[in-house]
Order: sequence, then C-alpha cells, then structure tokens
Amino acid sequence: MSQELKDLLRSVLKEELQPVHERLDRVERTQQELQRGQKALEASVAQIQQDVAQLQAGQRALQQDVAELQAGQRALESTVAQIQKDVTQLQAGQQALQQDVAKLQIGQQKLENEMADMKQSLGNVERTQEKILEELRISKNNQALMLNDLTYMKKSIDLTVSYLERRSDIMYDMMIEHEKEILNLKSRLPN
Repeated sequence: MSQELKDLLRSVLKEELQPVHERLDRVERTQQELQRGQKALEASVAQIQQDVAQLQAGQRALQQDVAELQAGQRALESTVAQIQKDVTQLQAGQQALQQDVAKLQIGQQKLENEMADMKQSLGNVERTQEKILEELRISKNNQALMLNDLTYMKKSIDLTVSYLERRSDIMYDMMIEHEKEILNLKSRLPN
C-alpha cells in the first residue's frame, strides 16, 4: 500500500510539474532569442560606430562613446545619451558655420562692389578682377557644397539616433516581458 501511495504521489507530482517544465523550456527559448537579438543589436551598434566615425572624424570623444557601445547592454544607454549630446553640438556647430558663411557672403558682396568700382577707374586691371570674381564664385559654390554636406551629416546622425532609440526601446520591452514571465513563473512555484 505504501508503494501505491508513492506511485500515486509521483504521478501527481509529474502532472503538476509538467507545466512548470514546459514554462521553463519556453523561458529558456525566450532567453536564447533575447541573446540572439542582443548579438544582432551589437552588430548593428558596430555598424553605427563605423558610420559615426566617418561623419565625425575630428570628434574623438564621440568615437570613444561609440566604441563603448560594444561593451554591453548597460553601456548602450549612456552611449546613446552621449551621441544625442554630440548631435546637438554638431547642430550648434552647423548653425555657427552657417552664420560664418552668411558673413562671408556679405564680405564677398562688398568685395564684388569694390571690384566693380575698381573696374571703372582702373581699366588696365580688368582681367585680374575677372579672375578674382571667378575664384569668389568657386568659393561660393564650395560653401554651398559644405552646407549640403553638413545637412547630409545632420540627417544621417538623426537617423542613427532614431534607430538607436527604437532598438533600445525594443530591447527594454523584451527585457520587461522576460522579467514578467520569470515573476509569473516564480509566483506559481511552491515555496
């Protein structure tokens, strides 16, 4: 009779623990999926690091922050904040450059006016003045190209920051769901 009671108890325990084992298997699969997602995220972060280094070759601090992205999930939050700060600094630098370009254009206009006056009074230097005007036009075109490059850099950095924020939000959501599942399993286990 004692053997029957043992068999019955084993049978009941097996039935009761079966859902727990199944849940633990699901938790393990979810954890593996999270690890794969983290590896994919780390690979994406490495690509972002390379892009930011190309866009901001002169900004050593940003390169260090991007390199720290590879250190792990916790370093990702502080690095994203640093990237956002650097983007703000780059935007401020771009505005300052646009102001400098505007000043240069005003100075260029004054110079063109002075050259026009010189042309009226000094007919023998007309060819030299035309060369100077051509160089100023080239300079103006170069300034426009620089503004286009800066605009492209800003867009690229904005896209990079947006992508990092989306990936970070997804990762946090997955971590929260994982923690909820673990807490749910713990609450169902007997003390």
